[in-house]
Amino acid sequence: MKFNVDIYPPKAPKILEVLWYPPPFQWIKCNTDGSSNLQSSSCGGIFRNKDTDFLLCFAENTGQESAFFAELSGAMRAIELAKQYNWQSLWLESNSALVVDAFKNKSQVPWKLRNIWDNCILATRTMNFIISHVLGKEMNLQIC
Repeated sequence: MKFNVDIYPPKAPKILEVLWYPPPFQWIKCNTDGSSNLQSSSCGGIFRNKDTDFLLCFAENTGQESAFFAELSGAMRAIELAKQYNWQSLWLESNSALVVDAFKNKSQVPWKLRNIWDNCILATRTMNFIISHVLGKEMNLQIC
């Protein structure tokens, strides 16, 4: 007799190993993330040095926005904080390929964020700056 029950268990999700690499000497690395649901979105990040010492972290509500908006807001806030603390060499790492791509193509940045975005891009031109996408064992660097 059939009860419309699938007897085969669902496939387990693919598990990817994510490795964190410390930044070079005199560099600061910031890992950022963002998320959203139907009610709100937020972003956050953590700054560490080559010895993995905790330097600073942040978490902020970004309103009722998309996940991309939140991810991008986190990246921009990290750049603003690096400038505020006068850190001359920043390695920004994100799990959002869209955020990394935004550094290549400004047209992806929402209009609502354009002014802050432009200021962040100017700030990165006065420092050593790298942005990378990390997912699993692969890592792509973009030196700006």
